Amino acid sequence: MKKIVIVNSSPRTDGNCDLLCAQFYNGASVNPENEVVRIDLKDKDFDFFREDQAEDDADLAARELMDSNVIVLATPVYFYNMSGMMKTFIDRMTPYFSRMSGKDFYFILTAAINRSEMEQTVDSLYGFTDSLPESNVVKVIYGSNVSRKGDILEHPAYQEVYEIASKLI
Repeated sequence: MKKIVIVNSSPRTDGNCDLLCAQFYNGASVNPENEVVRIDLKDKDFDFFREDQAEDDADLAARELMDSNVIVLATPVYFYNMSGMMKTFIDRMTPYFSRMSGKDFYFILTAAINRSEMEQTVDSLYGFTDSLPESNVVKVIYGSNVSRKGDILEHPAYQEVYEIASKLI
């Protein structure tokens, strides 16, 4: 059994990133022993990292991440980088870095640009996972050249995320 946490930083319901998160969730749920948790950052109340921070939804999400085996970070790419929500969320994980060791990570990215232009975003996400002891990025899934809602449904990444997730046991 695995606990899988999907962190979706898309601001759009039924946007391409959101649809890939749903597809990953469906694939991971094929194994009834898996516990799959989806965190949609657009629906959470959290703020930038501060020294004296009151507890909010980012802290609740951190508990889910610390208790997981697999973490999926999903973001649309804006101006060659992750969404602002994802960056703020990652910054908020700073107090928890030492308690997030040994996790397997999957990155899901969507953008209206080519895959090669998404690499800067991947590098930024690696900046997070490289800070976590014994973390392992298993796979990066690229939903490139998708600009309109639903374009991802015809993209190879749509089936790819399901197949990858369905093998998590």
